[in-house]
Amino acid sequence: MGMIHPWRLATIGITFLALFTMLSVRLWFLQVAAVEENTAKAASNQVQVIYQQPARGEIRDINGTVLAGSRPSQTLQLDRAEVTLEQEEELVQRLAVLLGVEQSEIRNPINSARSGTVVTLARDISDAVAFEVQEYQDDYPGISVALIPVRYYAEETLAAHVLGYTGKATTADLERYSDRVRTDEVFGRSGVERQYDNVLRGTEGAEVFTVSADRTVWQFTDEVNAQPGWNVVLTIDADVSRELKDTLQYALELSREQGEEPTGKVAGLVLDATDGSVVAMESTPDYDPNAFIGGLSEEEFEVIQENDALLNLNVRGTFPPGSTFKAVPYVVAIEENIWPDELNGPEDGKELEPKLEFPSFGEGSPQVFTDWSPDHGWTNLHGALVKSADVYFWEVALGVWEDTSKDESIIQEWARELGYGAPTGIDLPGEASGIMPDRDWRERLHEQNPIAFPNGEWYGGDLMNTVIGQGDLAATPLQLAVSYAALVNGGTVWRPRVVDHFVDTDGNVVDRREPAAVRQVDIDPETSAMLRRDLAGVVTEGTAAGAFADSPYRNQIGGKTGTAQIGPIDDDIDTSWFVGVAPISNPKYVVVIVVDEGGGGSAVAAPAVRRVLEYMLDPATAPRRVPLAEAATP
Repeated sequence: MGMIHPWRLATIGITFLALFTMLSVRLWFLQVAAVEENTAKAASNQVQVIYQQPARGEIRDINGTVLAGSRPSQTLQLDRAEVTLEQEEELVQRLAVLLGVEQSEIRNPINSARSGTVVTLARDISDAVAFEVQEYQDDYPGISVALIPVRYYAEETLAAHVLGYTGKATTADLERYSDRVRTDEVFGRSGVERQYDNVLRGTEGAEVFTVSADRTVWQFTDEVNAQPGWNVVLTIDADVSRELKDTLQYALELSREQGEEPTGKVAGLVLDATDGSVVAMESTPDYDPNAFIGGLSEEEFEVIQENDALLNLNVRGTFPPGSTFKAVPYVVAIEENIWPDELNGPEDGKELEPKLEFPSFGEGSPQVFTDWSPDHGWTNLHGALVKSADVYFWEVALGVWEDTSKDESIIQEWARELGYGAPTGIDLPGEASGIMPDRDWRERLHEQNPIAFPNGEWYGGDLMNTVIGQGDLAATPLQLAVSYAALVNGGTVWRPRVVDHFVDTDGNVVDRREPAAVRQVDIDPETSAMLRRDLAGVVTEGTAAGAFADSPYRNQIGGKTGTAQIGPIDDDIDTSWFVGVAPISNPKYVVVIVVDEGGGGSAVAAPAVRRVLEYMLDPATAPRRVPLAEAATP
C-alpha cells in the first residue's frame, strides 16, 4: 500500500473543519439568530375551517307526504375574518346596490354576527349575482357563494302549529352553547321542529385548510361530510288536516252569520281514541312557517305576536268547557252512586224545575241557580246528558257537597284521572295545564298572592259552577279529546302523540313512538256503553239534533254540545264547543272544535264537527294509512 503524504491529510482535515464550522454556524443561526423570524412564519400558518350545514330531516304526514323539507339555495356569505370594518361598510353599500335591497338588509345580519364568523347575507341569489361576486373577487373581499340547504314548508299554513318553524341561533343559544354554536346555525323554534330538533338537525361537516396570514390556502388538511338529519313521520294525515282547516273557517263564518262576534280564535283536532294518535290539529289565527326562513323584521314579528298567530290553541289555549264537561259528573254519578234528591239510579227521574234554590253554603244569602232551559220536564240521567240539563248535574254536585261521607273533590279527582288539570304529555312544547279548581287550589292561590286573590275560601257554589264546566274550570281542546277518548274506550287514558316514527337517509325505520297508556281509569264497561248510547242520543234527539238532522251518518255519531258563558251573565257572550265521537258503537275518532266567543255549541261548533266526521266516515274520503314500509321510503 502506498504512503499518504502528510500534506494531503492536512488538506482533508482543513476541509472537514471548514464544513463542520459552516454547519455549526447554520445551526446556530436557525436555533438562535432566526428564531423570531421562524416563529413569525409558524404563527402565520393558520387553520381555517369551513363548516358544511347538514340538510335538515324532512317532516312527513302518516302517508309520506312531505310537509317540511330542505332544498339547496345559492347563498351569499361573508367571512368576517377576512375583512376589516371599513371593508365591511364598503361591502354593505356595494352589495345593497347589486342585490337591489336596502342597506339595512345587508348590515343587520352582519351586526348580529360575532366577529370572525361566517354570516349569510342573502339566499336564492341569481346566477348573475353569483357570477359578479366571483368574477370580481377583489371588489367583494370575504364574499363567497355556497349551496346551503334551506327549510321549506310545502303546504304553507297547513298544520303549521304542529310543524313549528326554524330560526337562526339567538343570543340565548349563543350564551348557552358558547363556542359550540355559530350564528348561522338553524334551530327548531316551535312545534315538532323544536321538540325533535336534535333528531332533525343532523351533523354538520367541515373542510379544514392551512392558510397564510393573508388567507391564502397552503394545504387541504381534512374533510368531514355533513350528515342529514332523520326524517320524522307524523301521525297527522294531511288530507284530514285540510278538511279540518277549511272547517274552522266555516265555523267562523257560521258564527258571524248568526250575529255573533267571535274573536277569530278557533281550534280543532281529530284524535284516534284507540291509541292517542293525533290525526289532525289546526288552530286559527295561523301563520306560514316559510316567513321565518329569511328572518322577520321586528315589526313583522310583532304583528304575528299581537294576533296570537303562533299560539296553538289546541294545546296552549284554555277555555271553560261548558256542558261538554258534564260527561265527567255523568260517570261519577254512576260509579260513585251519587244521585239527585229522591233518585237512586240512572233510570230514575223526576220533574226538573228551571231553578235550583237551596240554603247558603256559608257564603251569605241563599243560593239560586237558573238553568239555561225553563222546561226540561221529567228527566233522568240519560235525559240530563241528552238535553244538557244543568239542574240535574247541580243536584249531583249538591249531593257531593252535603254527603260528609264523600270527598267533596271527588268529581275533580275523577276529572284529573281523565286528563284535566295537567299537561297530557303530548310531544309538542309549551302545553298548558288548564285549571281544575277545588279547595286546595283556591287556598294555594290565596297564600301565593292574597292581594290578587283575597278570598281563599271554597264554597258549594264553586262546585256547582265546576260541575257544568263553568267558574274557574279551564281546559284545552286536547284535554277534552283525551278525556272523551278515555270515557268512550273503556277508561284508557292515552298519551297523545303527533310523531309516529323516524326514518334515516337510507329509508330505514330507526325508531318509533309507540302508543303509550298513561293510566287505566276504573270505569265499569256498562257505564262506558251507557255513555256512548246517551252521546248518540245528543245527536239524534238532543241538543245537537238540529245540526245532524239530515246527516247520512247521524246514527253512527255521538257527541256533546257545550256553550260556555264568558264574563257576566248580562254580557251574553258564549264560547261554542262540540265534542264528536265516531263510530259511536265502536269509537275510533274523537273530534273537538271550539270557537272562542262564537255563540252556542249546537248552532256553531256542532255543524262544524259534523263536516269533519262525515269526511272521516265517507268511504271515499276516509283516512287511509299507507303501510309502514311504503311510508318510510325517502
